[in-house]
Amino acid sequence: MQLEDSPTASLTSHRRNSLRGATDHLHRDLDRIAAAFNLADVTHYRRFLQANAAALIAIEQLLENAGVAQLVPDWPQRSRSSAIVADLRSLDSDVQPLALRRAAPTPPEVFGILYVLEGSRLGARVLLDQVIASTDENVRNASSYLRHGQPAVDQEGNQSLGLWRSFLEQLETNDAADDQTQSVSGAVYAFTMFIRSFGQAASDLRLRTAPAA
Repeated sequence: MQLEDSPTASLTSHRRNSLRGATDHLHRDLDRIAAAFNLADVTHYRRFLQANAAALIAIEQLLENAGVAQLVPDWPQRSRSSAIVADLRSLDSDVQPLALRRAAPTPPEVFGILYVLEGSRLGARVLLDQVIASTDENVRNASSYLRHGQPAVDQEGNQSLGLWRSFLEQLETNDAADDQTQSVSGAVYAFTMFIRSFGQAASDLRLRTAPAA
């Protein structure tokens, strides 16, 4: 789940840098777990999507309960729950979202959580290459989640900003994201939920694929 991109000269990044520095260890932990999944294999890929969906759907619902659409007006374009559910259905699977027992996040926490969700789009570019290279047509066809919100090129050859870059603009300019302590708290929470979900998925996969004694 790569979370960083090269900065642009027009965009200051002190809030992003603060979040990155505070959560880098969690990012590495999550990447280490996710790397165990072979996304070209349908069993691994299905479990990978289930792990993502269990955390993503629960967290997106938490954000909606907190009024994320009032803080980030383009939220409907960013939500990926429907896309990942569609991918899982195409693989004859479903998901049980995590049970999140916590109060609705504060506005600064919302931006910290969004930092994790939106930043994961960068890693999705690399993961998508693995999926597209699969020899399994079912895997290749279940890519709506990984493709969601990627920069596009119009008929004139102009590339769109992409949801990650447009989120960074909101992160750096919205007064609601000014409390860095709370923003970091939100980002840590989101990373922790994904680590929890992926850790369980990796454990389940090892149990299923381990040779009989």
